Amino acid sequence: MSEATLPLAAPASAGPSKVSGFMRGARARGDDFRLALDSLNGHKLRSGLTALGIIIGVFTVVAMMALLNGLSKTINKQLGALGANAFHIQRWPAVQFGDFSPEVAARKKITVIQAKALREMIPQAKEVGAEVWDYGKMAYAGDRTSPGVQVGGGQSDFFTLNNLPIVSGRGFTEAEADDGARVAVIGAAVQDALFPDSDPIGQKMKLGRMELKVIGTIERQGGLPLGDNPDATVAVPITLFMELYGASRSAEVAVMANSHEEMSRLQDAATVAFRRIRGLDNTKENDFEIYSNDSLHEMFDNLSMAVTVASAFMCFLSLLVGGFGVMNIMLVAVTERTREIGLRKALGARRLRILTQFVIEAVLLAACGGGIGVLLGYAASWLGQFLNFPAEVPLWAVALGIGVSCGVGLLAGIYPAFRASRLDPAVALRDE
Repeated sequence: MSEATLPLAAPASAGPSKVSGFMRGARARGDDFRLALDSLNGHKLRSGLTALGIIIGVFTVVAMMALLNGLSKTINKQLGALGANAFHIQRWPAVQFGDFSPEVAARKKITVIQAKALREMIPQAKEVGAEVWDYGKMAYAGDRTSPGVQVGGGQSDFFTLNNLPIVSGRGFTEAEADDGARVAVIGAAVQDALFPDSDPIGQKMKLGRMELKVIGTIERQGGLPLGDNPDATVAVPITLFMELYGASRSAEVAVMANSHEEMSRLQDAATVAFRRIRGLDNTKENDFEIYSNDSLHEMFDNLSMAVTVASAFMCFLSLLVGGFGVMNIMLVAVTERTREIGLRKALGARRLRILTQFVIEAVLLAACGGGIGVLLGYAASWLGQFLNFPAEVPLWAVALGIGVSCGVGLLAGIYPAFRASRLDPAVALRDE
């Protein structure tokens, strides 16, 4: 029986041996980590200056990605203002960097009559309506004021085309839009400012010197840090808008398809029809612009890609400089600690243990730089939100910053660590 049980005893003793080996390895790595911390702590200024390149690189990535992430979410929210399956026809490009070319600047304005003609020519469209906007106006009701109001003039389909649901009362009718009726529909922020304690429906307010009757309120949507703010809207009939702010301005034409699948065909049909309305023959370019959620998304994606590439290049340069700095400081550390390395090797430390110690020190230095860069990126994001500018740090940018900085430390630390592990103990102990 005893001979039969002897082979079974060997696996039982292998378990504690593996556990003890793991514990020895964990203690060894703990000692290496402690030695790395002591070394960095003993040269705070040098370590901080060495990590500066990595800090700048990681901060650049985190801050730029936070800005782009915040802008993307804001733009997605703002694009909803166009309404589902809607596109706009307007005189000038939606986004323009620099001055317009002479040909673009000389374009004829778009009129309400042209918008009505387009409505007749594309009956397959769900909605077609002209609209005009003006910003930074003041609204009054008694002794209360609402500054920074955006005034929109439109036809009866204005609220559907701009994704502005009526929460109480009603919108204006087509007859009211054509006749310039003295009526208004107000956003939640305007209601809060002018009628905080009462129902605004049926009450009077003023735009400039003109008194208007409030006939409806728009559903609260939340203010946006860039561009339009639906809650600060006062919508009026388009003819009344022209009376208030002048009839010389160009209108926009909003067109809504019945489904997203029909958008492309409807844009093509609207382009052909509007060219005829504008009197353009086959030899002339369009003297108007068409933009939609998809086109603006594509424009922003191209812009964000360019910014991402630029920030990645800046990050690469900063991390390259930081990597050289880490390698240089680790070579200096090897030179300064030659006797220590020789003593450790004389006492039985293996080459792998010496190599691991210096690699851990390099990675720890780079990781500290990456961590500080991430914290600075979060600080920049918080400052942007405090200033009402969209910024939100994505978790992948944090992981990328820390991971890349650790990778830079690893690569930069291998050569100095290899040199340290190759030192001859006898020669190292004679070093002064």
